[in-house]
Amino acid sequence: VIELSPGEHTLQLLLGDFAHIPHVPPMVSERITIVVE
Repeated sequence: VIELSPGEHTLQLLLGDFAHIPHVPPMVSERITIVVE
């Protein structure tokens, strides 16, 4: 669960290994924008 304040937010995923260390080069998702009312 993630709690966000009202307004526009941009989210993006960053893939990491078993120790939560990002891959090199970084593997990232497309950005999405959501609006919290």
